[in-house]
Amino acid sequence: MWRKLLKLRDEAYGFFRMEVKDGKSTHFWFDDWLGKRRLIEITGAVGTTYLGLPRRATVNEAVNQNGWAIKGQRSRHHHELYETVVAQPVPAPQLGRDVVLWKHGDDDYRESFSSAKTWDQIRLKKETVGWSKVVWFAQEVPRFSFITWLAVKNRLSTGDRMRIWGMTQCCTLCEEINETKDHLFFACPYSFTVWHSMATRIPESHTDPDWQLTLEHLPEMRAGAMDTILLKMLFQATIYHIWRERNARKHHTGWISTDVTRTLIDKSMRNRISSLKNKARHKYTGLLQKWFLHTM
Repeated sequence: MWRKLLKLRDEAYGFFRMEVKDGKSTHFWFDDWLGKRRLIEITGAVGTTYLGLPRRATVNEAVNQNGWAIKGQRSRHHHELYETVVAQPVPAPQLGRDVVLWKHGDDDYRESFSSAKTWDQIRLKKETVGWSKVVWFAQEVPRFSFITWLAVKNRLSTGDRMRIWGMTQCCTLCEEINETKDHLFFACPYSFTVWHSMATRIPESHTDPDWQLTLEHLPEMRAGAMDTILLKMLFQATIYHIWRERNARKHHTGWISTDVTRTLIDKSMRNRISSLKNKARHKYTGLLQKWFLHTM
């Protein structure tokens, strides 16, 4: 692990900057203290000769009693760098110790380290997908969200994917020969019966056997509305319990009717809303009341 961390040194150099105070812990050539990258990268190895400082010199070694003590004033190659250095405040012991700053964003360096800010800068960024708010939202149940995410990305081991591995698997819910993600959610009569009977209790809901149309409809509902939150929670709970029932039948560990599945989904919804209500009593009281009203 330590060897792997050491390999990241060159990348990490771009994230920290030194704020010079006394100059004793800041390397003149190998630390970014001017906001221009490391000086050794700008001048090359020959820069130590032009400015008259050894490679391992610290910033406080570049000053004397009269101020900055570096060469390069008449150098045609590094005159601009010389002017930049001598324009900086002269390090002094009374200013305190040098401060290490970590990059939080473009031209935003702070004394604290943030793993979230660092990851946001090094990760590969892509455009936000339309279904993201259907999968990830504040009221989600993590295991429901994970299965929903797998379904959206078509990573569940449905029959069509298993055929790639040389295995034949029909839909265990309705005996359809070609089991796909689109069939399971919700072209399958079993799953659509469950989804339609539960979702139509919520105003503004739109049920369709077509998976893509269902996925496109949910983000278009009014953001933040309680009915929208309930429908997204219900969508994930339905996917989770349908997938669970499908696997139970596949492995011959059980068989339940659509009525029992609806009861399990309703129980999951009530338990989740009740837990949210306990955490933020006033915020989710209305959510619980709405669900009870829709399921009466």
